[in-house]
Amino acid sequence: MEELIGQGRTANVFRYSENKVIKIFHKEYTHLAYEEYAAVINIRDADIPAPHVYDMIDIDNKKGIIYEYIRGTSMLHKMQKNPLKVWRYARQLADLQADIHSKTAAGEGLTDIKESLSATIHDAQSLSEDDKTAVLSYLDSLPNDTRLCHYDFHPDNILIFDNSARVIDWMTAGSGNPCADVCRTSLILRSNILPPDTSALRAIEIKAFRKIFYRIYINRYLSRTGTTFQEIEQWLLPVAAARLAENIEAEKLYLDEIIQSKLSE
Repeated sequence: MEELIGQGRTANVFRYSENKVIKIFHKEYTHLAYEEYAAVINIRDADIPAPHVYDMIDIDNKKGIIYEYIRGTSMLHKMQKNPLKVWRYARQLADLQADIHSKTAAGEGLTDIKESLSATIHDAQSLSEDDKTAVLSYLDSLPNDTRLCHYDFHPDNILIFDNSARVIDWMTAGSGNPCADVCRTSLILRSNILPPDTSALRAIEIKAFRKIFYRIYINRYLSRTGTTFQEIEQWLLPVAAARLAENIEAEKLYLDEIIQSKLSE
């Protein structure tokens, strides 16, 4: 292996050769390696803009997935360097997601998004038993589907290069209702979480930028697919509850406010 080129909560990415990288999962997330490999194998021949996958191997008692090396920059980094391109990138994000949702999820090994949400909420230690029961009962009433969903779709998981794009990090991909996928993207894009030590003026700028980006993104997606905003928002309660179960400390207050507001409706 060569240099470290990316670090994450669940895995690190290293150069493996001139044209390949290897994504090595932390030991406690070995199960996600299997889930991601199953997902990328299923989409490999589905005309999806994702890096080509070669193999999954054992390395230093950990699981690693070997991918095509994409010489690109994340959409998030591109926007941070050039905020004036917000309109272009927001529409591109919506178009990529709509294209993914146009595919029917096929093959074995893909997670059912609704079942995954249910299991995550059921095991959530940060929710009371009464709240779990209410959220799970509501989730059960929502419509399922068999569309391909990425389910961690946001600008930092899009690599831009030569006016093209590739979608990365497919470990949470599955079969389900596209509205659940868009709802999770919306939850991330609308987050009020700010980087540490952000000044008051910078906080105003970031929040304004996020609001503009989200409005362009969601309007483009609705226009492309004929989906209504209400169809997406109806997934907010279970999607927020499942996100809370991920125990991301900085998001707890933001997510809990959404959950309690929805439960009180």
